[in-house]
Amino acid sequence: MKKIIALLMTFVMLVLFVSCNNESKDPAPTAKNDSYSGTATSSVSDEVTEVETTVEASTATSVNANESLTEISTAPAIENDPSTWTNEEIIDFYKKAAEKTNPTAKSTQIMVLDELIINDGDGALGFFIKILEPAIASVIEKNALDFDGITGGFSALTASDAKSIKAYKSGKYTVVEMTMKNQTDDIHADPYAGTVGHAITVLGDISKVLAEFPQFDVDVENADIAVNYVNATLKVKINESGIIEKGTWKYTCDPEIRHLYISGIMINKADAKIDYIITVGGGF
Repeated sequence: MKKIIALLMTFVMLVLFVSCNNESKDPAPTAKNDSYSGTATSSVSDEVTEVETTVEASTATSVNANESLTEISTAPAIENDPSTWTNEEIIDFYKKAAEKTNPTAKSTQIMVLDELIINDGDGALGFFIKILEPAIASVIEKNALDFDGITGGFSALTASDAKSIKAYKSGKYTVVEMTMKNQTDDIHADPYAGTVGHAITVLGDISKVLAEFPQFDVDVENADIAVNYVNATLKVKINESGIIEKGTWKYTCDPEIRHLYISGIMINKADAKIDYIITVGGGF
């Protein structure tokens, strides 16, 4: 039973550790907060009891503080029609707004489990996971997180990261919408890199996170793990002062795990779909 719980919680951790990794990219690494703080550790430890109780019943993430912000320029003039801007001009407008908003932004992250399948749902383990899926979904949804700053490594964002980009006026506001190109990472990744990572913080280095939990014997180095980020979008409302008043950043995280050993148990195949949503100002 303990091995099953270890397996289950390790898979959940692949989702939960996003919680401690949502800060915007700090341009100065020496001042950057540790992405893998105790937030994920305490989150998981707090929720283990809840999952274990369900088992028994069923089976009996800023701008560098030392960097001057006085040189941050305001967004492009809004007297012209933003629908006529080039993609590069829209990207520049968004980046400057994100940078200006970043020190004071209050962001909220939520996650929703859409799917969790182990070994194609077959066998005792697959059946066990099906029984526990509602409990796992509840744990994930309860793990909402408030953090300071604008998500993503936006300073590196370019027009080539996006499938589509547009801007338009909405009253006194300028609205920017982007759909990002899909991204796939392995277990060693930069949370602020890639087409999605530039716009919205991604998971990052899974191996470092699992190292924080030595009680779980997880052989990630010899497993086949791909983390796909799909349907990534951002939509923000920017005021006349170049500040993001409202915004929503979201994607679906679709990890594919093959040949993974957890505490001596072989996972031939594990798939999940988790909707990952960040909002500012209640979302837009």
